[in-house]
Amino acid sequence: MWIYDVSTLRFLRVNREAIRVYGFTNEEFLSLTLKDIRPEEDVPILMEAIKHIYQRDDDYFKRSFVRHKKKNGTVFPVLIKSNLIPHKELTIEMVTAIDISEQKRSEDLLKQSNRRLKHIQKIAKLGYWRRDVNSDLSDWSEETYRIFGRKPHAFEPTLENVINAFHPEDRYLLTDDLLDHLQPDKFISFEHRIQRADGSIRWVHQEIQLIPDNSGEPLYIEGIIQDITNQKEYESRLEISNKRFAMAMLASDQKIWELDHTRNTILHSMIINEGQEQIVEEPFGKDSSWCNKIHPDDIDWIWESFHEHLCDTGITSGKLEYRIRKSDGSIGFVTDTYYIQRGEHGVPLKTVGCMTDVTVGRKQLERIKDQNKALRDIAWHQSHTIRSPLTRIMALLNLYKSNEGELLSFDRLLTLIDEAVIEIDTEIHKIVKITYTNNQKDERNITDR
Repeated sequence: MWIYDVSTLRFLRVNREAIRVYGFTNEEFLSLTLKDIRPEEDVPILMEAIKHIYQRDDDYFKRSFVRHKKKNGTVFPVLIKSNLIPHKELTIEMVTAIDISEQKRSEDLLKQSNRRLKHIQKIAKLGYWRRDVNSDLSDWSEETYRIFGRKPHAFEPTLENVINAFHPEDRYLLTDDLLDHLQPDKFISFEHRIQRADGSIRWVHQEIQLIPDNSGEPLYIEGIIQDITNQKEYESRLEISNKRFAMAMLASDQKIWELDHTRNTILHSMIINEGQEQIVEEPFGKDSSWCNKIHPDDIDWIWESFHEHLCDTGITSGKLEYRIRKSDGSIGFVTDTYYIQRGEHGVPLKTVGCMTDVTVGRKQLERIKDQNKALRDIAWHQSHTIRSPLTRIMALLNLYKSNEGELLSFDRLLTLIDEAVIEIDTEIHKIVKITYTNNQKDERNITDR
């Protein structure tokens, strides 16, 4: 505390606390003016205030925040309380200065925290709201207004207005009293759509809880609301992508598998009816359900070939083709393509593979082989068995024409031609039989498919 002369601004008297805080001696203080304890840039503010010092009631106790300067040059904030006191020929003012450095520091930290909180809420699209149980009006944070696409001065968050801001198909969520569904200090969560002022639709996630008073009676409801529109859109795209992938897997009859070498477990996936994915995880071994599907005559060489690939650190991928036993008991063919993920020193960590059913392709290949064999048989018959009697007929006719029946009688000619024709007819029947047999195989293949 101190007293100073209003006309000269000189200190007339100071207390011990002023001496301790500001660092001046009593004598030094009495040689100073108010301007000496103000930062230089704040002196004009002081002088402007002095001009209007009498424009107040005598009993008015003035309060203001200013900056003061210590003897060592340290600038700190103070709260000034003062009043004018007439004293003989002088006008003096008694001042109480309270160091509010800690308070100001706390306020600055609080403001900084609030700014950070608002920034975080804006980034996370996370708002806060609160409503007293006996009130119809909610208190919204800035981000809550932003999520709803509303302006604080143009929208009053009454219960009716909030209900109208919900998507029409989701307004049923607020038709019941929330108090009927809330328990003290327990959150309830739900997702719904809102309709913003511009007509756009957004998805939000809410967490709501009831806060009781000291006696346990409901006091107010508070909640956080987060805009999850981007997440919902991503989930929708992911669902569409997964469905497309499942349909592609179903169409191509593929199965995905993953072998974890550190745990020695295999996880295999398959697409069943309507594109649904079925996942099975089990220990990996020759007796696993995965290996039991492999044809008994193929399991040993498949097992050895796969582990040779695993042991060879230079191999990162492989492809095997083998037979499997299908659920209906039939034998199928698959192509198994896989990639080996290795760790330090080439130790296998995981192997991811894709098994593709190539049974239809293999049957088609076998059918083509049978057709080719049939064509070769037909070609052989055409070039040998049929060509030979046909050549004899042509030779006999030429002989008969050239000798005019001297060496070969007409009756003898007819007999030899008849024998050749019978031979040709026999071979043609053989060709027809080959063709018929091959067609029967084709029909069976089509039925199997």
